[in-house]
Amino acid sequence: MFRYESLKADKYGFLKLEFAGKVVQAKIYFDKIEAYCERSLLKTFRRSYARNSEDTDWKDYLPALVKKPSAVEHTRFFNQTPKLWREYLSSVAGQQRKSALMVLSEIVQDGNEDLCEDALELAAEYGRLDSDNIRQCYLFIAKAENHPKPLELPSEVPPLNYQPDLSVYDSLSRPTTGGEPQ
Repeated sequence: MFRYESLKADKYGFLKLEFAGKVVQAKIYFDKIEAYCERSLLKTFRRSYARNSEDTDWKDYLPALVKKPSAVEHTRFFNQTPKLWREYLSSVAGQQRKSALMVLSEIVQDGNEDLCEDALELAAEYGRLDSDNIRQCYLFIAKAENHPKPLELPSEVPPLNYQPDLSVYDSLSRPTTGGEPQ
């Protein structure tokens, strides 16, 4: 059993930041709330009966944080982000932080949230904690099945009996007579 209500996301975008200021339909169940905009399901939230409680998920706010990377440490959900990413995001600023948030957002959008710390650890092992290297480490881990296996050669390579006739090239290097090639 459920009921419908029309809600308006506040200026901070509670329900979903990309839909700040838009009318959102809420389908309210006893244990969850489904938020819809223009008949499309935006998100399903757990319903809490505790007073003044909020159910925030840091992954939902990544696209907004990419637009305002300096706000990341001041959000309510910063402590929910993976520990290594919290430390890394705190240590970088400006364009480097924005690029890092974009990579983290890509990893989460791919459904590989569990690999985000692995990618950061691997990038640190390589000694390069920049967004391009983190992305490459993530792709290396996430797409492991696409890595070709090393070519296995026999210990002894058989000799080749190939003797090309290079004399045809000699005619190309002979001097020409009368301006015409031979």
